[in-house]
Amino acid sequence: KNKQQFFTGNQENNTNIHQLEYQHKLGDFWLIDLLGNTSTNHLETENFNNRNYFIKAKKIAPKISFLYNKNHKLTAFYTLVAKANTIQNQETLTQQTLGIDYFLSTKKGGLFHANINLINNQFNGNPNSPVAYQLLEGLQVGKNYTWNLMMNKKINSFLRLNINYLGRKSNNTKTIHTGTIELKALF
Repeated sequence: KNKQQFFTGNQENNTNIHQLEYQHKLGDFWLIDLLGNTSTNHLETENFNNRNYFIKAKKIAPKISFLYNKNHKLTAFYTLVAKANTIQNQETLTQQTLGIDYFLSTKKGGLFHANINLINNQFNGNPNSPVAYQLLEGLQVGKNYTWNLMMNKKINSFLRLNINYLGRKSNNTKTIHTGTIELKALF
């Protein structure tokens, strides 16, 4: 629950999530993970009725991982999400995500993570509204591609270097690249 006061009026957001997750390791190398949840997300603004929504969502996300050893993990996953705004324009979204995830941990304190996703959004409603932005999570209607690379390296006992790169591409947009470099001192 979150309530904020802006100069344009009050805004209140309530989110509820009920989730069930099951993991099972098959043999030495395979891990199956099943996740399902239902959620509600309600936003009410005092002066902007076109931004109000009450979204009900259902999600199922199976994935299978190959554990080469404790330092290498390759995961393939599929996610199906159904969302519906139950007030005003009653927008709906069916989102399917297919992806691959790779994780590597080195003995010298380094981490590497890579992820590639194909996301297909089937949306009914006005795609240029604040409610659509919330439902689509910033992506576009149709096919979307996202990818990211993350590297974390321990330089010495108190310095860590983080490098992140994120990319995203939709049908009718140019590719968006975002990168960050962070040097942390822990003392």
